[in-house]
Amino acid sequence: MNALNQTQQVIELLEKDLFHIEYEKVSKLTGIPLGVYQRIFGYICEISISEYVRRRKLTVSAEMLLAGSANVTEIAFTCGYESSTSYTRAFKEQFHVPPIHLTAKILKENGFKPLILTDNDTYYVLKGKRIMAELVKIAYENTEDMLLIGVSNKEYGVKGRELWDVYFGQHFDDKLTRLKEYQVGMEDCIGLGYSADFPSNKELGETYIVGKFFKADTPVPEGMTGRIIRGGTIVKAQIGAENFEDILNNAYLLIADMVPKNGYALDYEDFYWIEFYTVSRYCTAVENGAKQIICDWIMPCKKQEV
Repeated sequence: MNALNQTQQVIELLEKDLFHIEYEKVSKLTGIPLGVYQRIFGYICEISISEYVRRRKLTVSAEMLLAGSANVTEIAFTCGYESSTSYTRAFKEQFHVPPIHLTAKILKENGFKPLILTDNDTYYVLKGKRIMAELVKIAYENTEDMLLIGVSNKEYGVKGRELWDVYFGQHFDDKLTRLKEYQVGMEDCIGLGYSADFPSNKELGETYIVGKFFKADTPVPEGMTGRIIRGGTIVKAQIGAENFEDILNNAYLLIADMVPKNGYALDYEDFYWIEFYTVSRYCTAVENGAKQIICDWIMPCKKQEV
């Protein structure tokens, strides 16, 4: 799977020089804006890039201490800490003892080894953990400009499930139902989650909106936000698994792996991804306790040049 192989290459790049990492090289290697890729890395590895580097630095520094190749103050500055005090504090968080009390046994029990990813069809194995998901269907469409109307994390200060609670709890879904005649492609959809604006220094997108698609000139109800989704080519995929966590962890991997095989490439110039919750494939399956639930996903893409 390309995304896994790519992430393994990123890990190897980080490991080459943990103490002098040039994050621009990560973007150059992946061809993906760093902010977007950091979220992908987090999904695949279950740890952010910054946390991975921090824990690896501390582990390597612990090895240096046991080898007697440098003292605590020297190592603290090598690891990027402003003082030996701040280094010792971070060291104790990982190893549960100050540097002076470090032993080979403690290092073995609490050290953080380089991650090694392996893949096999529709699942990946990370540290012995097998996460299942399936690409049920994939298709490509050319779309016109649409208006996404919904509730935004920037207005309500929450993301994810909490923003969905705002959407349903404050009856914003009812407001959108009253605009049903303006909706686009929402016949089987209870709502969608739109993630975008991935800054280079954060794992999660700055923007998360819960809502529905409408014609571009639809009036936006009071207390809600509107965002134009530019027309173009999109990939629409159905991802199935036993639970939503497995879908979330695998959706990008499965889509990113299949898109180039179909002659397309994900478009990262104005990248977003959308969780699209249908009544028939998602809600009914959850309510009935089905063995598999399916969540639809949408991402921008473009035809590859021959």
